[in-house]
Amino acid sequence: MIVEGGAAAVLVITTHSPFGEPERTASRWLPYLRLVTALAMTGLAIGILQLSVTGASLDGGILVLARNVIGITGIGLLTSLVTGGLLAWIVPMGYVAFAEYALLQSWTSPWTWPVRPPDDRGAWLCACAVYAVGLAAFTIRGARTRLADDS
Repeated sequence: MIVEGGAAAVLVITTHSPFGEPERTASRWLPYLRLVTALAMTGLAIGILQLSVTGASLDGGILVLARNVIGITGIGLLTSLVTGGLLAWIVPMGYVAFAEYALLQSWTSPWTWPVRPPDDRGAWLCACAVYAVGLAAFTIRGARTRLADDS
């Protein structure tokens, strides 16, 4: 789960743009570019992670890997709306630590979807819902750009 969280953290850091307001006013295609980029990067991350573990045994297989990357990336996309792209990795990695703790304590709440079995439909629904909301909000608004992000 730490590798999936790390991949999601890298994905959401790429939402940072040094251009800021000129980028938003100069392009009417920017929301479509954000959507396609986020979808492509998520798919690429899942594919690369799967290739990197070829020959090894994952606890839940590719389905758990894909679900966790999708869900944790959604958390990061939502975080980027508040903190900006450079700090958007903090909440997803904190959530991974929380999920690890929940796994050790054998919690069964819906908040622990990253540690659920691969065939758990509720976990898939939670992960996909978080990703869909995060992707929609990021596509429409984009990551927050502040002076603190430009340093």
